[in-house]
This record gives sequence, structure tokens and C-alpha cells, in this order.
Amino acid sequence: MFDNIIEWLMVLANAKIVSLLILFTTFSAIVIYVYGSKKRSERFETYKNIPFLDDDEDGRIPGKQVSQRSSHSKGEK
Repeated sequence: MFDNIIEWLMVLANAKIVSLLILFTTFSAIVIYVYGSKKRSERFETYKNIPFLDDDEDGRIPGKQVSQRSSHSKGEK
């Protein structure tokens, strides 16, 4: 039985169909997860601007704040 399944998958046309079904199912599950809940969807929408935030100004990353002394000393050299 198991040998027949392996043989069937070894045919390239069959393997393409199986991989397409697996990838489509995974994609559909991710879309349903993201947009299934209104609260989760709104939370993910707020995350889309994270790369554009200036980390030094808003202080969201602790330990990444640059002191004024070190920034001025670089300019003097």
C-alpha cells in the first residue's frame, strides 16, 4: 500500500498536484487566520508601519538610544 503511494508520488505530474494542494491549503489557512478575527486583523494592520518608525525618537527599542555625547564625538574626529 505504502509503496503504491510512493510510486504514485514519484510521477512528476502527480507530485505537482499534491504540492499545489498543500501550498494552497497552507495559504488559505494563513489568510483565514489573519483576517478571520477583526481584532487580530486590526492589530496586524498597525504592524505594517513598524519599519518606518524612527527608533531613536519613540524609544520603542530599549538599549538602542544614542547618547548626545557619543554622537558629537563621532563628528569631531
